[in-house]
Amino acid sequence: MKMRVICYSKKKKMEGFCEAIANAQGCKWDKLPLAYPCDKERLTIFVASVPHDDLRRMVPEMTKERSANVAFLIDGPEGSAKEYIDAAKAAGTNVIDNVLYVKCGKIPFLGKVTDEEKAAAVKWAEDIIAAMK
Repeated sequence: MKMRVICYSKKKKMEGFCEAIANAQGCKWDKLPLAYPCDKERLTIFVASVPHDDLRRMVPEMTKERSANVAFLIDGPEGSAKEYIDAAKAAGTNVIDNVLYVKCGKIPFLGKVTDEEKAAAVKWAEDIIAAMK
């Protein structure tokens, strides 16, 4: 499946989530600035610490032509992805309602993703992919 994982965070732990999901699905992950634009992706997963201005600008551009489906893994409190979800829906893409919220702490360079956290994130992504088939 054509899929992208995009990191909108400077926290090492969030990058660990990106890497775990991308490796499990055999796709690439990217962070800002993007190496290449989204084009006809079947699924794009945004892994982000919110609020994030670059994510706020990117999500309204996620039309069906760029990505048929969008999912969010958010470092923030429950419900903090609402603004991004609403913007993606307004752009016309299908937004996966199953948002994964994680807590990464305030210090960006500290924090390592535990094996349990990696497994939970990978399972979350696999459940989304299975539901799309």
